[in-house]
Amino acid sequence: MARSSKPKHSSPDLYALLIGINSYKNNKLGGCENDVRRVRAYLDHSFVIGQFGKIRTRELLNEQATKDNIVQAFKDHLGKAKKNDTVLLYFSGHGARERTGLSIFQEEEVDGNIGGILCATFEGKEQANLYRHVLSNKELRYLIRPLAMDEANETKAHVVAIFDCCNSGSNTRSVTEHELPGNSRQVSRQALPGRAVDQFIFKENPEILARLKKQGQSLDEILPQGDHVMLAACREVELAWERKIDGDKLSGAFTTALIDVLQQHKGHISYHELYSRVLNRMKFSLSTVKDNKGQTPQVYVRTRNLNDRYNIFLTNQPNEQPSYGSVEYSDEDREWRIDLGAFHGIPADQKKAPTKVKVYPLKKKREAVEAKVKKAYPFYATLDFSSSAKPEKGTTYRGELEGLGISPINVFVKGERTAKEETKKILKTKLDESGGQLFKLVTKELDADFVLRTKKGVFSISRPFDETRPVVKELHYTDGQGEFSARATDAVYTYLQQISRWSFLKGLEHTSNELPASLVGKTTMYPVEFRLFRLNEKDGTEQRVPSLPNESGKFIVEPEATSQSVQLRIELVNHAPQILNASLAIMTGDFGFLVPRKKFLMKAPVFQLYEAEDESGGHIVRSLGGLPKSLSPEAKANLEGKKYVSISVDKYYRDFNIQGEQTFFKLIASTKPLDAIETFHMEGLGYPEKERTKSKGDWGDAYKLEEPDLPEVEWDVRTIEVYMTNPGYDPNQA
Repeated sequence: MARSSKPKHSSPDLYALLIGINSYKNNKLGGCENDVRRVRAYLDHSFVIGQFGKIRTRELLNEQATKDNIVQAFKDHLGKAKKNDTVLLYFSGHGARERTGLSIFQEEEVDGNIGGILCATFEGKEQANLYRHVLSNKELRYLIRPLAMDEANETKAHVVAIFDCCNSGSNTRSVTEHELPGNSRQVSRQALPGRAVDQFIFKENPEILARLKKQGQSLDEILPQGDHVMLAACREVELAWERKIDGDKLSGAFTTALIDVLQQHKGHISYHELYSRVLNRMKFSLSTVKDNKGQTPQVYVRTRNLNDRYNIFLTNQPNEQPSYGSVEYSDEDREWRIDLGAFHGIPADQKKAPTKVKVYPLKKKREAVEAKVKKAYPFYATLDFSSSAKPEKGTTYRGELEGLGISPINVFVKGERTAKEETKKILKTKLDESGGQLFKLVTKELDADFVLRTKKGVFSISRPFDETRPVVKELHYTDGQGEFSARATDAVYTYLQQISRWSFLKGLEHTSNELPASLVGKTTMYPVEFRLFRLNEKDGTEQRVPSLPNESGKFIVEPEATSQSVQLRIELVNHAPQILNASLAIMTGDFGFLVPRKKFLMKAPVFQLYEAEDESGGHIVRSLGGLPKSLSPEAKANLEGKKYVSISVDKYYRDFNIQGEQTFFKLIASTKPLDAIETFHMEGLGYPEKERTKSKGDWGDAYKLEEPDLPEVEWDVRTIEVYMTNPGYDPNQA
């Protein structure tokens, strides 16, 4: 059916496919039809209708939701979306895992199984032709691609996919318990039997089928993803739950929270804020114990621009990134929260550096009341109000923080007089407009952290009194006529902002937990240990690289004089008695903070480290990589699947005769979600000659490490330094 109001003719259309399945033959559900009704009712609101030219909705309920019907609806309904239109896929039903023997499918999965959704005709894992009743995540990927991207690989429609089912975060894993409660949306704890490659729907494309069978390329090359936003009910280690609403009616807990937030904001809310507010309405912890109904919703913005997470829901229109935080009360956790945390500058130790927050209803700043930060976490903080100033629960608030704990870097500007004075004037204006939190201008080079020099039409940034060795690539500040260009100062301002953010993140530490007595002599890090290994390419053996005495977070690697590179491998080991979210960002020498959405050093930006007692070895995660071609088959066999990354000293350090290269790793571990870490991703600014990139690889295996009872942790952030000496360094060279 189609609905319209009186928008401008240029308004895009919305194509929605809403799927809800209650009536499975086994493991029936009670809230999926209600979920679809709630989503449809939301789309019927005038504030949604007014955003689009037409809204075209198709529903597949219960027995209508066969695999063939779903696939056909993708093609003949969603497939009608044109460039700049919006496509909405909503699914409410059972999720599942499926075994696969295709290594190319396993490369993006945590446990080697692929995820999927169960269609209405699913009866059980012993069912004949099971593949006809399961729509895998790889098949969804295949169906979404032509909706999102055109033949020139340019963005076509804006695709939003919402899944209210178990394991929907990545459709790969399940919770730790083996028995499933009746109101969870998964039919079995065991993975379903796998299928042959020609039993996936992309068998209709002979070229893709042939390339999959050959497996000579990566999955991204054969089945590239289309740009899209995915909202998921829970993480891969959790279940999605149903709850009662409006009396005895059942509905998905995730869908209930999602629709409530959207209606409260009348649809004008960014994906970032939507995620934060939905999260606040649900249990904010992982399912780490049996029968814990923890459920952590997820948002994945899989587009070329990470800032797209700040765009408005469904319309994808840009929304100014807020300088404020969202404040809301969580009924589940019984606390007020703001979605800003230690990574945004809130001091982790509130006793030493208390932080105040002005809280007010949307567009009513004059009604502001004061709160204090009670406790800071990596990406959010809890708030404490006085009894007289406590706001009303259920109301949407914003919060402005006073005195963020980000110390600005000091910048001294020197060089040719005219360009220098014009640059200082423009930078000062920009700093005044922004509040000047990230850097400030100083009048003496002695007081500076960095020096910005104007000389012969070029901006260069260096350390004080070391202008012959700029730290990032240089920028030209003259136009085609050789005159000073104010636009060039915009780029310098952006550079200095990034350098300041990088410097703050490098110094951010929160390691309040002492090493438990039972681990003394076994490790120097708790809760997560960073281990570094080096491959001996001659015989295929490896040696663990020790950290420096009394500096557990610093490692020194010395390449052989005859080689510029070494083969390194990283292991992260969870010694704590609970599941932890973890992330390992790479901080490069050209001020990059790398948290790529695709696999890079680690398999994902955020991954799980299972509790220390986990017998499957899931408490240890290994870095990606490969093996040198020079290794003999016997040496490769001895390595038992271990993979390595080839690291070399960047040409910049050799050209400028610098003693060594520092690479910093930001290791974050928390019982709370860490997905917001992706918003801190920054590509490096580039070295003075040209940018360099490091190698990528593949997962290794995990093994068992038994530990005694250990104290629980909430979150931990530490900086790991790997210092690689320059084999060509000449101490006698000026």
